[in-house]
Amino acid sequence: MELPKYSGTIHPEWLKQVKIFCYVKQITNEEEILKICKLMIDSAITISNEINSFDELIKALKTHISFDIFIDSCKRKLQAMKYIPEKNENYIVTFLVKFCSLCNYAEINNPEEIKILLVNSYSNDFFKAEFMKRIDNINSKGQTLDINGIVKLFNNVVLDELKIIKYDSLIALKHVTSGRYLSRGDINYQTGSQRKVVFAGEKFYNSSSIWYLTKVKSDHLNKQNMVFYNDKFYLKHKESNELFGISGKYKSPKSGQSEAFCNSEIYVNSACEFVNLNNNNALYVKSKDIVNLKEKQIYGNKYLFLRSHNITFTINDENFQEIIGHSDRIGGNDEWCIELVD
Repeated sequence: MELPKYSGTIHPEWLKQVKIFCYVKQITNEEEILKICKLMIDSAITISNEINSFDELIKALKTHISFDIFIDSCKRKLQAMKYIPEKNENYIVTFLVKFCSLCNYAEINNPEEIKILLVNSYSNDFFKAEFMKRIDNINSKGQTLDINGIVKLFNNVVLDELKIIKYDSLIALKHVTSGRYLSRGDINYQTGSQRKVVFAGEKFYNSSSIWYLTKVKSDHLNKQNMVFYNDKFYLKHKESNELFGISGKYKSPKSGQSEAFCNSEIYVNSACEFVNLNNNNALYVKSKDIVNLKEKQIYGNKYLFLRSHNITFTINDENFQEIIGHSDRIGGNDEWCIELVD
């Protein structure tokens, strides 16, 4: 371990490092350690010979002009810090550790100043809006955040951003009650529309249960391509590129409710919407959100909600768990969990 020298380019708390060095070398006498500290100060930094304690030495170093310059340098570094999530896997850890260290060196402990520095460090619209919304929500409850709370909030919002569902993201929809995934079969109904079968498949996702969302209308304001809870979208099957739909005309093969199907054509009532069931005011759809999925029917001006239940039907000796659309009372069988597929 090399003994660090103090030249004004580090914080006066440098004394702790000298103490550690001395303890390693089995130097424990406080007067001796203080004498070593004084000897390790650059000759350009003059201090009084009357200093007799570590606290007095730290105070003297902080009153020297070099400390003001050091503080300003740390503040400039903080203002220049930019969070770049694509850098590497552990980047958020190294970023926040460096941020906290610089705040400590610059002796910044004002929550408002720390909040502004973090907001300005990341030029992401979702982050800025969500970070400020959560801070305002905490403040509205009469609570305050210290630096640790603000940094933790930054981390939470950044992690939530990774869960955001975007258009063209690959997703799977898991039926909450049964644990089975919304799937498209490579077989046609023998009744109703005779289009491709949609059913509740395996309890793990596979190629038959991977979907993605496309926009009904382009939105130039939504530059980050995120899916909002009031958005209308098309649900498309990844492998076949067919659209999911709920028929207002044809009945499901077993229960006689509205048929869920896949087809290559876009119909006027093919647009879907997610309904947020997470008991929060989230604007954006995230992975692991629990939702209802609904389609508005052009005839009758009503919504049909996606449901699965323990009713099965058979085609060519193969059993399928039925998925339907309905306009009855909403319940547990209408709940779906969205999952991002890696």
